[in-house]
Amino acid sequence: MAMTRERFHWILVGLIIGIAFAMLGIGSSHSADTPKSGQDLVDYREKRLKAASDAMQALQQYDGSDAAIATAAAKTIDDVAGEIVGLFPEGTGPGGAGIEKTRAKAEIWSDWAGFEARAKAFDDAAALLTAAAATNDVGQIKAAMGEVGGACKACHESYRGPKQD
Repeated sequence: MAMTRERFHWILVGLIIGIAFAMLGIGSSHSADTPKSGQDLVDYREKRLKAASDAMQALQQYDGSDAAIATAAAKTIDDVAGEIVGLFPEGTGPGGAGIEKTRAKAEIWSDWAGFEARAKAFDDAAALLTAAAATNDVGQIKAAMGEVGGACKACHESYRGPKQD
């Protein structure tokens, strides 16, 4: 099979995503080296959530030409979704010891059951996305992305504050 410009583009995109994830130490689940508190944990949490966002952006451009791209992006999202609750321990919100900057609202901890429900919805949607990516069916992937995006939006509307300088 001849290398087309479009195929080359998607291979390059996959390589760039892989390199970016490797540079951030992202690609596997929550590790023993994960910070446990303070601003270091908030910064780590933001990196993990950014990795999921970047993976969603990669999938938005996905055309079905390379299943490895869809599978890797879906795995990243699924891994982050499985970590969400653990990335928000008590004391890592506004006013927490050593917390200088966070978009996490205090409502996460005052409405913990609601937060857990939204985190579960994200995790469930991410599992559907992983299954869809395994089929490499662009229609199924896009439909599952809609579920993931809806879960993200629902959580962000309740629990994420505005960008800070």
